[in-house]
Amino acid sequence: MNKIRVAVCQNPPEMTVCSSEWSTLCERGKLLSPALLLLNELPFGRWISAGKRFDRPSWTESQRQHEAGVRQLANLGAKSVALTVPSNIGRRHVNEACIWTKRRGMEPVHTKQYFPNEAGFYEARWFQAGPRHFRIASAGSAKCGFLICTELMFNQHARQYGRSGAQLILVPRATGSSLERWLVALRMAAIVSGCYVLSSNRGGTGPAGQVFGGCGSIIGPKGDLIAQTSAQEPLVSAEIDLQDVKSAQKDYPCYVQER
Repeated sequence: MNKIRVAVCQNPPEMTVCSSEWSTLCERGKLLSPALLLLNELPFGRWISAGKRFDRPSWTESQRQHEAGVRQLANLGAKSVALTVPSNIGRRHVNEACIWTKRRGMEPVHTKQYFPNEAGFYEARWFQAGPRHFRIASAGSAKCGFLICTELMFNQHARQYGRSGAQLILVPRATGSSLERWLVALRMAAIVSGCYVLSSNRGGTGPAGQVFGGCGSIIGPKGDLIAQTSAQEPLVSAEIDLQDVKSAQKDYPCYVQER
């Protein structure tokens, strides 16, 4: 099956499964019934990396919020849901990308490897890199690879995904209001890989005044913007044709070999 429906979203800064925004997201998801829905980076509870120092209670609470969220993913109406969660691998605290399906539950795919360290985004103080790999996983009939937020800026990984057979690149984000360069990066990831690129983000202002820019996006394999979220439409979907990936990956610049 070449044509599938995919969806992206922008969620409030501190979404919980008890919130009205979650209920609205579920209602909209059930109406659209996408094959794949991408949630934003660490979607449940507060953005802990705003804190200047790691603290165990905040980490534990974030894990609790995400465990509660994962138990409710079936209510989103999607066959597959992609997201990241705070996980422990040994003594390391990692930001782990997973694909959830009703039949298989949560399947870990990738851990974040690149971390900013600045006001509002002190991720290098909260997380460590897990095993270093950028592997491809399946979401139904689609082959997917993750670039978690800042990883998008390291374009060699997008190119490698395309050359390794990926059809979708999934970019869960937690980014501020500087949206133009993120859109450029999303479009370039599509152009160099020949993949569709999906990205979801937080949107709005958190209790401490931190602003998240929203603008979840679906990008075509030639870099064209297909759909984008807004405050008025926080979940959008599009039917995409995976056959277009095969064509794009034979075209410039994807076919160019390194020498």
